[in-house]
Amino acid sequence: MTKSLCIIVSHIFRLAMVFLFVVAIAIDNLSWTLICLSGIIVSAAPIFLKRYLKVEVPDVLDLLITLALFLHTGAVGVFDNIYHILPEFDLVTHFASSVVVAFIALIALYLLDEYWDGLHINIYAMAFAVVVITIACGVVWELGEWAIGKLWGIYFQVDLDDTMIDLLVDTIGATVMAVIGIYLIKNGTLKELTKSLGKLADTHLNKNKQ
Repeated sequence: MTKSLCIIVSHIFRLAMVFLFVVAIAIDNLSWTLICLSGIIVSAAPIFLKRYLKVEVPDVLDLLITLALFLHTGAVGVFDNIYHILPEFDLVTHFASSVVVAFIALIALYLLDEYWDGLHINIYAMAFAVVVITIACGVVWELGEWAIGKLWGIYFQVDLDDTMIDLLVDTIGATVMAVIGIYLIKNGTLKELTKSLGKLADTHLNKNKQ
């Protein structure tokens, strides 16, 4: 997917979330209205970083973030019975989110390896670390769902099988992204994608040398 197409599709997802936000207000659903609003704010972060801090988030990552947010806060927020109609939709959202988390972890580790003397890591070890970090984030997410259920009586977890399957999907998404990450590093694509972030990392991580 070309850079311009990634940008266009990302904006389409943002506009879709705005539309769903309006719908949520219209049907007087406060909880999902707040969730949709949160999604819109988070999805605007890459735009804010680029415009005001001159930090350019890779367009592919921007697209993945807006897609995951749309699936979670938009479609699920307004059409909250989708899990009853299509239970597998939960797996789609978990897979999308795990890919996003794994991609962010990959970029962070890659930049540290490239621009910080304190870390030197083999790309295969990096891929393994990406999977571990993503699984850990998945565990934290499931703990959060469990805590919400215990504290406020809002239960997202059906049973133990549901939780284990969610974690399995998180692992699959992380593994897929890790394998793709190895390819992106080897052919130089990740270096090109993170050029702007690389300059920022080089400036801040090596400022004591200057």
